[in-house]
Amino acid sequence: MNINHKKIEFFFHNVLVKLKVKKNDRELLIKSLVGSSLRGVDSHGIRLFSHYVHCLEKGRIKNNPKMKLIKKQKGIALYDADDGLGHVAALKASKIVASMAKQNGIAAIGIINSSHYGAAGVYSLEIAQQNCIGLSFTHSDAFAIPFNGKSAFHGTNPYSFTAPYKKNDYIHVDFSSTSIPWNRVMRARSNQTSLKKQVAINKKGEFTQDAFEVIGLAPLGGEDYGYKGFALSSSIEILCGPLIGMAHGYRLLSMIGPDFKTPRKLGHFLIAMKIDAFVDKKEFFRGIQLYLNDLKKQKPKSKNKKILYPGEIEKITEKFRKANGIPFDKELRENFSIIAEKYNLKFDL
Repeated sequence: MNINHKKIEFFFHNVLVKLKVKKNDRELLIKSLVGSSLRGVDSHGIRLFSHYVHCLEKGRIKNNPKMKLIKKQKGIALYDADDGLGHVAALKASKIVASMAKQNGIAAIGIINSSHYGAAGVYSLEIAQQNCIGLSFTHSDAFAIPFNGKSAFHGTNPYSFTAPYKKNDYIHVDFSSTSIPWNRVMRARSNQTSLKKQVAINKKGEFTQDAFEVIGLAPLGGEDYGYKGFALSSSIEILCGPLIGMAHGYRLLSMIGPDFKTPRKLGHFLIAMKIDAFVDKKEFFRGIQLYLNDLKKQKPKSKNKKILYPGEIEKITEKFRKANGIPFDKELRENFSIIAEKYNLKFDL
């Protein structure tokens, strides 16, 4: 079944009030999670709400952190999340770095002492909505094997790039350096379905489609070309770890426990570029429109397939889900029912 996103937002708001998360932080977390699900990024949307609730309950994530800008130079800034919600820190930092880019042409901001921030695309999109090109990166604990390896070393380490090309339209790229996120494995276990080929590894270091055998994810590119995904992941690790004074992902606490009391100290990295820093705005938009026009002239390999620009499927999905609701399955209903009962809230989703 599908659920109207406003009902989900209302439920989340009431839960976060019970957890004593302040109003602005509540709104930013909800914006990130519900926005991701509306765009079809289900692995990093509302499905993770129960995880963040658990982290707030146990103390891994502070409900009232003292986030602050601790360094700011021309084009460079460092933002301390104080072990609060990563979504909140990254959305706040997105506005800071976009403002800096409008003054300097380009700017970068590192976010330290943070927690899982959901979908990387939320923050590159937030930057792009302020007339800048946005890039967003994060690392995480070990989920992905190195190329030719047999045990997890990197996180899924996503890359996201968003460029505006007209009002409310964006070229929007958001993908992990593994073929699938870890949440896809968890969903396959829950639904007892098989995984695609060459996306996950068992304890022998062999590719497996059995979700219950999986101990790590393969880097993007599979058996022959996984060195590309591994190299991408490595570069993101440097940006989100050593460059800003954070540990690299292999040394971080596991996202999935068992320790939910100790803060994980994640790093994120955002870049903003003013779209008229090199050419005027009209020329920039004209150039992108010419690119899209030429792209749409290309013929698909079959009549049943369409050639879409990056971000187009998310735009289509968001329009549909705003009108028809976000998909809501048995697992979500059970998770949210448990939360509602615990906090004595009405659950009418």
